Amino acid sequence: MQLSLRRDMRDTFVVVGVYQRWKQLSVVVPRCRRCRVGHRIEQSVFWVLVGSAVLLGLMLLAGALAWAKLWELALVVLWVVAWLLLWWGVRQHWFRWPFLAPKPERHAREHPGVQELVADGWQHFPARP
Repeated sequence: MQLSLRRDMRDTFVVVGVYQRWKQLSVVVPRCRRCRVGHRIEQSVFWVLVGSAVLLGLMLLAGALAWAKLWELALVVLWVVAWLLLWWGVRQHWFRWPFLAPKPERHAREHPGVQELVADGWQHFPARP
């Protein structure tokens, strides 16, 4: 994961406002084992969701009238909705499973290399000066 840091901000006053400049540094934070496993779980759930949605679309395209009175179509729709909720829950950290990956920004900011740079005066880039 790549994290952007900045420092040495300078303000230059111009006629219509303030022009800001700063030094920027990009730090690559390696993924730990927990992050690799967690992101692999998230990607697997996503691709099962995509495959299920494609199957549902093909079923509806191929013969919606033939499936209209049967419960199989309703079961496939419920299957897709269940995988959608599971995928969304994994991405939004609704589940407190220990093997899911932490939120990337929080985990990257706790990396020892990033902490050393912050102690030297670098700031996280999305933060306003």
